[in-house]
Order: sequence, then C-alpha cells, then structure tokens
Amino acid sequence: MGFYDHLGVKRVINCYGTYTLIGGHTFSDHVRAAMDEADRSFAWLWELEEKAGERICELTGAEAAFVTPGVFAALSMAAAACMAGTDRDRMSRLPDTSGMRNEFIVQRALRDFKYDRSMTVAGGRLVEAGDERRGCTAGELEAAITDKTAGFHYMAHGTTGNWASKGCAIVPIEEVIDVAHRNDLPVIVDAAFQCYPKDGLTRYTSMGADLVAYSCKYFGGPNTAGILLGRKGLVEAVALHSFVGQEGGPGGTLFLEAEPGKMHGSVFRGYKMDRSSIAGAVASLEEHLATDYEAVFAEARLKAARMVEKWGSIPGVSAKIYDAGTVPEEPGRVSLHLVLDRSPEAVGDIVKMLMAGDPSIWASAEANHLVINITSFRGLMLADDADAETIIGRVSEALRG
Repeated sequence: MGFYDHLGVKRVINCYGTYTLIGGHTFSDHVRAAMDEADRSFAWLWELEEKAGERICELTGAEAAFVTPGVFAALSMAAAACMAGTDRDRMSRLPDTSGMRNEFIVQRALRDFKYDRSMTVAGGRLVEAGDERRGCTAGELEAAITDKTAGFHYMAHGTTGNWASKGCAIVPIEEVIDVAHRNDLPVIVDAAFQCYPKDGLTRYTSMGADLVAYSCKYFGGPNTAGILLGRKGLVEAVALHSFVGQEGGPGGTLFLEAEPGKMHGSVFRGYKMDRSSIAGAVASLEEHLATDYEAVFAEARLKAARMVEKWGSIPGVSAKIYDAGTVPEEPGRVSLHLVLDRSPEAVGDIVKMLMAGDPSIWASAEANHLVINITSFRGLMLADDADAETIIGRVSEALRG
C-alpha cells in the first residue's frame, strides 16, 4: 500500500497546470537525488544558502542570489530589506515601520491582490499610481514619490485581466527602473513564472532591476522554494532578514551565546526551509537551463496527436491543439482543446466527473471547450505513458457518457 492509499488521499493526474494547490511540480531524478542527499545529512544552512547563491549566480549572471521559501516570502523579505536594511534596531521593530521609508509604488493596473500583499507583511504600504482602465504614465509614477517611498513593485506578468483591464497602457519595466534609479530608489520585480523562455531569468537583472523573485516550481523545483536575484547589498540584507539570519546568520552558533544585541531580529522566523528545498532549487535550475525544450515539446505533440486520434471520431467533438510558441503570452504551452457540442455547464460537469474519479484527473473548461494541458506555460507537467493512457480512457468514457 502506498502512502497516499494509507492516508486515503487520491493521486492527481495533472492536465491542469503548474499550481501550488496540487503541489507545484514533480521532480526529475537529478532534482530528487540532490534533495535526498540534503535530507540525509546536516549542513550549516547559512553556508548552504551562501554556496547555493554562488551557484545560482554562475547560472544566471546575477550579482547575488538567495533561495527563499517561495516568491511571496521573497517579496516580503525584499520589502523589509528596503525599509530596514541591516539596522538591528529597525529589523527588530518590524512590522512597526514608524520613522522608516515604508511606501512602495505600484501601477494600479498591475495590482494583483493575491500576491502584492506580500509587500505589506513587514509593515510596508502600497501606493497606487495611474488608473486600472486607462493605465499609467512615467510622470504619474514620478509624481507618486515622496519622502516615505522605499521602492517600486513591478508585476512582470502584466495586467491580471480580472481586476485590471487587459490591454491598458502600463509603464514598461525599463522606464520604471529609469524613474526609480533617477530617484535613488530600488525596483522589486515579481517574475514568479517568467522562467520560460530561459532568458526570463536574466532579463530583469540585466535591465538593472534591484531584486527579482522567481518560483522554483515553474522550472521543476520544490513548491516550497523561490530564488531572489539582484544587487549584492540588498540580497545580503534579505539573507539577514530570513530565518537563517535570525538563527545566527554568518555568526553560526552566535545565537547560543545569548547576546541579543548582536542578533538580527526578524519577523520572518516562521518562513523556514528544509535543506532539501534549497538543494532542489539549485538542482532544478541547473536542469532547466540545460533542458532541450524543443525535444520536450516534440514529445508533448505526439501525446496530443494520439489523444486527438482517440477522441476526434467521437460525435459532437472536434479538437484544436495549441502549440508552444503560437500564443505569444503562453510560450511553453502545448494543450488540447476539445470543442464540444454541449453547453458550458455540461462541459463543467465533465470536469467535475474527471476530478471525482480515482485517480483524480484535473482538467479545465473554457466555455464549451474541455482543456487538456499537456505542458503548461507556467512550467512543465508532461504525463507519463501510463497516465496518458488513463487520461485517454477516462476522457473517452466521459465524452461518450
């Protein structure tokens, strides 16, 4: 009996995408081996973080890097570093930011309330510039700067399309950096899934962004890890604000000496990581940058074509394949849209039926389309051959039902 069976948990076959609520990603042999090795032996986490950061810099060309417990935590600690720096008194007072610069300017059209609240965890405040429908101008960004401004927040994936209006004018990152740096202010970029194409991992730091956060789940790493790239002084401050900074930081066993005046107090003590997550972050980045994605997409196309062959002959069903690169905003996606001669409600019922089975198959519906993602523009989740057969059989049964 497997452990999921032992707990009574259904395994999920992922035709949905790379999402936190189903665990992010699965691991390759290379990533799993690195994580297993880290699990088996103790290590001084400050040294592990330091060496991991050096390796990430070798891979990305960044000035400095730090592995964080996800992007939300990376942005929270980035904001703290911009407000309190490495001043021990200020660090210990967070989230009380009285007397500190604590405002971060964000374009109203780039607000994403699920994620940019991260900037407020340590006492920051978001100041909106522009309008959600009209957009924003560089002049409006500059006009929002006051003596309380600590930096700028920039959402790299653009307008959300639900709260903000798609297609409205936004100030591009190059201009945001120009405005910020002319006023001696840092720019923090949420680039969580800008990992494919691969140059997304170098784009923002090469433009001069000061801190840039990525989620490791989008390139095959742990759901519990992110990487923060950027300017050396700020990344070093982030490290001291982290839980390893709280645990003595570069001083090692200093925390055992009960000298609170020499400690870096932190509100991020609870944002902890295992050794394996740090190891997995580096191993997955190495593998991602070495992967031949054209070969991956070729395999995905074969799987999609096989599914079309099985389902295309079912009455009331036609198939459309979305291929990697054909939809500019979804460059890594190979998916199959089954256009059904049914109402959107009926397609939604099929999605629920697939989820209710064992194993559970997670797909999605868009109007009268049943969407089967083979890969995802937010990461790769290519089903193995056995699961592909299960998908074919269960979807065929649902379509004929």
